[in-house]
Amino acid sequence: MKNHMRTILAALLLLALSAGIGMAGQDQEQKKLNQEYPVISAPVNGPGQGAEQVMEPSGRGDKRGSVTPIPLDNLKAEKFKTKDGKSGWRVTVPGNRALTTPAVVDGMVFVGGGFGSYEFYAFDAQTGRPRWAIRVSDDGPTAAVVDDGVVVFNTESCTLFVVDARSGKMLWSRWLGDPLMSQPAIAQGKVLMAFPGSRSHELIALGLKDGEEKWRAGIAGDIISAPVVYKDSVYITTFDGNVYRFRMKNGDLVWKKDFRATSAPWLFKDQVFVSQREQGDDLKPMEGVLRMENKKGEPNQADGSWRKKSAPYLDAKVQERSAYNTAQKSDDASVGFSSGPASAKLGAAQANVGQGTVRGLWEYQGSRPCVYDGVLYLTQGDQVVALDPDSGKERWSRDLSGDLEKIGGHLAAPPSPAGDSLYLATATGKVIVLDRKKGRIKDTIEIGSPMRFQPALANGRLFVGTTNGVLVSIDLDDNDADGWTMWGGGPEHNGS
Repeated sequence: MKNHMRTILAALLLLALSAGIGMAGQDQEQKKLNQEYPVISAPVNGPGQGAEQVMEPSGRGDKRGSVTPIPLDNLKAEKFKTKDGKSGWRVTVPGNRALTTPAVVDGMVFVGGGFGSYEFYAFDAQTGRPRWAIRVSDDGPTAAVVDDGVVVFNTESCTLFVVDARSGKMLWSRWLGDPLMSQPAIAQGKVLMAFPGSRSHELIALGLKDGEEKWRAGIAGDIISAPVVYKDSVYITTFDGNVYRFRMKNGDLVWKKDFRATSAPWLFKDQVFVSQREQGDDLKPMEGVLRMENKKGEPNQADGSWRKKSAPYLDAKVQERSAYNTAQKSDDASVGFSSGPASAKLGAAQANVGQGTVRGLWEYQGSRPCVYDGVLYLTQGDQVVALDPDSGKERWSRDLSGDLEKIGGHLAAPPSPAGDSLYLATATGKVIVLDRKKGRIKDTIEIGSPMRFQPALANGRLFVGTTNGVLVSIDLDDNDADGWTMWGGGPEHNGS
């Protein structure tokens, strides 16, 4: 149940009590509240023995999450062959909702049931056999991050969950706020997450194993994709275009810059890269790649941002006419957001990145740059591009098939690099494999359903989720297809 519904329920109870409703009515309403906020001081039961609920870390009242193991009977891995003879498996996740990037660690695949679902799953990476499944108390699990035997994910509404990777047993949880449109990061024994606080949004750091609060810092709004950790600092981009650098140790703000940034940052050689919205002569949005030095956040490009191009994927009017926007609004309504909550700040986000729904921002990744083996790669709407990160000189570019404005969003998610290849999950239902040096197409893998999140690559296998709830894994017969094990490459979201 959404936070605003909880607030309404609590308010109704207070009004009823002040009006002198009889004890029977009070008891009935109190029973409802007890079901929402059970008072439990220690873990109860284990996996397979019913719901387990854990006392919250201090700082957000008595609200807490719960985890219930669920049967595996309806999770069946189906073996299949691609058109060119590659072996794979696929699992149709109940609910047929849009899936995020899977996390693949220690021979297991971790993925949530999608926007609007309450389920989270673990599968065997080689066979697709289900290992465990849980139902959580809030809907919309994000892409997971995994480190040190621990799986961390949050729900769109409204809780951060930390579970044991082998069993799915909840270690701790923390209610944060509604909605949560980004995913967490793990670094240096801390979980980092953004959420809507009582006065403004905040970035919080919590102990990975115990949930102890380390620090929190105010930010302008929810963040694009996830926090990004590099060396001693954490970097974020808020949906209104601000880029921040905070100290990992204590949360001190190093700098904040309003660049109208449209992607999460990428760090390379103490340089910060983001995509940046600009305005063309026709007043329509354009987008380029901005580089800034790390110390003070000052741009250090002689001629402004690199590779500026027309960006209808950032144009709110264009996006509102797309098939993607229609699907987003339907999904928002299905989870109680017929209109966006004020805490989401949808207007500011839409003015910058073109998406104005909760689901649209929950899965927005934009033209996020990544630098791999000394080359900067990104997807710019209907093209994938390789640039020199020192000079901005274009090495190659390739057009992507599809009607950008009709489909909506980007035609491909940010690329996943591994070995000598670049892997692109597309909104047209294909995974395109490109040669990293020349940009030529090495392979086209027909998945059959649109994809909005980048794939994971581990131990020679590709892992990707579709918008209609199918988790797919394919043996690429390439040992170099490895090391991109979750969104952004790893738990710090800045490569493997």
